[in-house]
Amino acid sequence: MVQKSVFLLLICVLGACKSNGAVEHEIRIQPQFHLIAHRGGVIERGLFQENSIAALDEAIRRGYTGVEIDIHQSKDGKVFLYHDRTFEKYFFSDDRPIDLTWEEIQALRPRREGIMPPVSMEDYCRHAVDKIKEIMLDIKIREPELEFYREVERILEETGFLQSSYSIGHGRYFRDKGTLITMLMREMDEFFGEHGEKTKDYYFLFAGVDEINGRTIKWAQDNGIRIVACANLPFRGEVPPDNIHNAGRNIKWLIDWGVTHFQIDSDYDIFFRE
Repeated sequence: MVQKSVFLLLICVLGACKSNGAVEHEIRIQPQFHLIAHRGGVIERGLFQENSIAALDEAIRRGYTGVEIDIHQSKDGKVFLYHDRTFEKYFFSDDRPIDLTWEEIQALRPRREGIMPPVSMEDYCRHAVDKIKEIMLDIKIREPELEFYREVERILEETGFLQSSYSIGHGRYFRDKGTLITMLMREMDEFFGEHGEKTKDYYFLFAGVDEINGRTIKWAQDNGIRIVACANLPFRGEVPPDNIHNAGRNIKWLIDWGVTHFQIDSDYDIFFRE
């Protein structure tokens, strides 16, 4: 099954996308899975810009239930989507997000044709209303001010996502607000010892598809704790040639164990398609 899936992936690489970025054939995720698209949507092979409305729309079209977004804040307090520490990857600027006003960020000169200015978190979330169910927050600010948290909470509350969101860290603020917070495998005993049966109301177990074992899955299932397994491409360096194959094997094993929630780079959604 995994070998067949890898073969299908190669077909997708060769023929799925038109030169203008449009997808030629219908891709649909099986409805029993809850997939959260890494970097704000479908972006594999540069199909769409990361953390963009276009990437979000393609995730919606495929049937993803959620998206993971990277959040920064401008000098004048605008909360927006962007991953890196500086703008130099996509724009002719080595400034940090916090160094520029929102107006200056919108005026950045792109390094190549087709790159759009960053989108605000509010515009992105309002576009997602009634189209996806879940938003996972990856806050890229090391020590956010209280006003930043309050603005993020306001946006999530007004768009209806506060009670169906995940936060990678930052539990001190989001606990008791309905947003689930990451619990890593090394933190299981500590958090469960502190919160007991309430752990399931505060945390979700977040781990790579190659990390989780059967004992951990059973512990989480017995205690009603949601598992979100993660399959992301290496951030730096070359992707090993057997990466997709190995990830597919691990994903199939997790599915057999009853895991249904995954946060993935869309390169891996071939293992969840109809």
